[in-house]
Amino acid sequence: MNSSADDPQSDSLSGEEDLVGAAMKGDLVAFEGLVRKHQSAIRGFLAARLSRKEEAEDLAQEVFITAYRKRATFSGEGKVESWFRGIARNLLMNHVRKFRAKPIGGSKELQAFIDDGIEEEGDGEVLEALRECVSALDGPARELVRQRYLEGATVRELEEQTGRGYSALTMQLHRTRCALADCLEKKMGFKLNSQIEK
Repeated sequence: MNSSADDPQSDSLSGEEDLVGAAMKGDLVAFEGLVRKHQSAIRGFLAARLSRKEEAEDLAQEVFITAYRKRATFSGEGKVESWFRGIARNLLMNHVRKFRAKPIGGSKELQAFIDDGIEEEGDGEVLEALRECVSALDGPARELVRQRYLEGATVRELEEQTGRGYSALTMQLHRTRCALADCLEKKMGFKLNSQIEK
């Protein structure tokens, strides 16, 4: 006789369905059973997308905490692992967005900061730190920043105004942007993108 009671795979499926049903009603023991069953897959999903193992471990724990808190949102129509994976994907995107390197150092970014063209939350603090860093530059470097980024002079125009060579000016601008980026890193406590544009 080929009944579902004799089919181990069927037992496994009904076992998961029972776990899911109980877990979604708030049964913590049942939810722990789901965590044990799916934690390796979720951890692997995150580890493949993050450079540090500890980040994947921490985020995996957060996935299951979030899932338990939001258990009422699980429709029951799809697989619970897909639901866990969806939560993992959302948390991963938020994590990457929060901890990605902040771009600064290139002409466009520096211009945006100086022109007060930043509207994202928290950027006022960055702008204030940048102003302090610009004020700390020595006189010639500060003047070069003012002409290039506040007045919008091109490097060719600066070459004509100062009598200095194009290469010398681009090198000084490059060094000045690096110095500003270093200053901001120290003041703000985050790693900046070191891609420097000419």
